[in-house]
Amino acid sequence: MPLPGIGVAPAAGALYTELTSVTRRAFVPRLFVQMYFGAPCLFYMIGNAQRAAGGLNQVTIPAQGNSMVQGQFTGYGGGFNSPVITPGIQNWQFNLAYWVVPVPLPFGETVLQATDREISLLKARMNDVYAVTRQNMARLMFTNNASNPLFPDSFQDAFDDGTNFPTYGGISRTAAGNANFKGQYINMATGKYSSTFSVNILGFTRKSMATLLAQVTDAAGGEAPTFVVMNPGDFAALNTDFIGDENIYIDPNASYTASMSAQVRSSFPNLVVSGVPIFADHFVPQGAAFGVNVKYTAFYLSEDAAFDFSGFFSLVPLGQIGQQGVVVVGYDVISAKPSSGFWAYNIGGNLF
Repeated sequence: MPLPGIGVAPAAGALYTELTSVTRRAFVPRLFVQMYFGAPCLFYMIGNAQRAAGGLNQVTIPAQGNSMVQGQFTGYGGGFNSPVITPGIQNWQFNLAYWVVPVPLPFGETVLQATDREISLLKARMNDVYAVTRQNMARLMFTNNASNPLFPDSFQDAFDDGTNFPTYGGISRTAAGNANFKGQYINMATGKYSSTFSVNILGFTRKSMATLLAQVTDAAGGEAPTFVVMNPGDFAALNTDFIGDENIYIDPNASYTASMSAQVRSSFPNLVVSGVPIFADHFVPQGAAFGVNVKYTAFYLSEDAAFDFSGFFSLVPLGQIGQQGVVVVGYDVISAKPSSGFWAYNIGGNLF
């Protein structure tokens, strides 16, 4: 409603009532959304998405967890033991999670907004479908979703070592001979990370992060993570260790006092340690960090439900004038090699 008694608008009364009857409001023809967060990790993963189709398990990945042959040294005579057939392959098996967003289109809204409108409620609602979907996907990527079988998998169960998720993709991580199916679940409040670097109290520094990356790279068979993602408060603590050693190189031909266009850049939106990019994501739980190798870990998207919209259908058969549609997406976040990434927890020193 218009606001009386502010600026040149008269106070509430007969004069103000008359003005409201004959005067339009001056609209800004844009809708400014007040919530929602950017999701850089989800953006990266969707950009590298893999296609999934039908089947009882929409994603089945053969995985070798044990050696299938044995070798030995031989002498002058060239003798060797007869080979032993040793099974070493099991299947990761995953079902996609399906997320649906119903979209209403009431009769009254259709009639009233057909011509005279400032903001189309239908367009706003369709934009919100994407925003709500993106926020939900980004949040669930970093949480424990095991309590609801309809939910997708996440980085937590992908990179766990069996402590919180004994079974992943149908394979028991705690069964004899299955140690190689474990991820890297690393406590920052124990060992060198606590005694030497105090990561659980002060957060990461370049030295402690480099140590962690060396450890997880070695445990992953020599392959470093593609990236590390952290909570913004934990990322800020690591960033302070970089800021303290900044160097600013002065251009003798530039003026740093006479012009507002001159820039001296400080701090870093993204960091690189040991060649691994590190960035912040709002949806990462505080006190946690995840290292992901996209060679093995991917966002699987259904080719039959890839953010698809059904179109609008009439509600007349239900005794109602109006329409409704639904957007559906089938997806899962899956790692074919859990040891290729890590989940570090008990990180302290967050700055907010």
